[in-house]
Amino acid sequence: MEKLVYLIRARADADRSELRDRLVGDVAASLRAEGAHDLSVHVADDRVGISGPMPEPAGSVGVVAAVSGWFAAHDLRGGTDEILRPLGARVDGYLVTESVWSEFGQRRGQPRDWPDGARSPGLVTLALVHRNPSLDPRTFRELWHLHQSPMSEAVQPRLRYVRHGVVHPVTPGAEPLDGIVVESWPDEATVADVVAFHNGDPGNLSVMLDSVGAAFDLSRLRSIAMSEYLLG
Repeated sequence: MEKLVYLIRARADADRSELRDRLVGDVAASLRAEGAHDLSVHVADDRVGISGPMPEPAGSVGVVAAVSGWFAAHDLRGGTDEILRPLGARVDGYLVTESVWSEFGQRRGQPRDWPDGARSPGLVTLALVHRNPSLDPRTFRELWHLHQSPMSEAVQPRLRYVRHGVVHPVTPGAEPLDGIVVESWPDEATVADVVAFHNGDPGNLSVMLDSVGAAFDLSRLRSIAMSEYLLG
């Protein structure tokens, strides 16, 4: 099995509630017909009141949603690209490796008890990461996986962490990308308050900034607040 993540880019005035309804409704049904399963939808819809820690620049055609799912093979995804392409000004698809580093209730919070298709409680941030150009790929992966992941778990009130390493793009002209990270948080207030976002300790913020700056290209790092819909 292989996992694909598609990033949907649109202008700021795009109707996000309509996009959400389509993604969790007829689009999800169409993707299942192409062989997808365990679908997830993340979208900066009208149920999100903040832009996120490192949002897309104002006026850009930025990422407003992501759709992911599992297929028998990425080259057996049928018409998936054609189904998703009309949903944004640009849609980029990626083959990824998924690591569910921490699940709901595994290290903190409560296990998942809401049904498929319902909005996940709290808030999700979707981060798009690029390797620090001073690092070779292996050093980058080791720093990200062996240091950044456990360190961030210790210094932030994170409820779930799904890490995707990008293997390669599957759509023509997709923007180069090294990782896509989905993190779940208790509420908007926690994400909006930089100190609360680091367990109430300003020292944790310094640790985080040092690590993020070492691992990633900060000039291209984006972290966008979204709603989450796990469709199964």
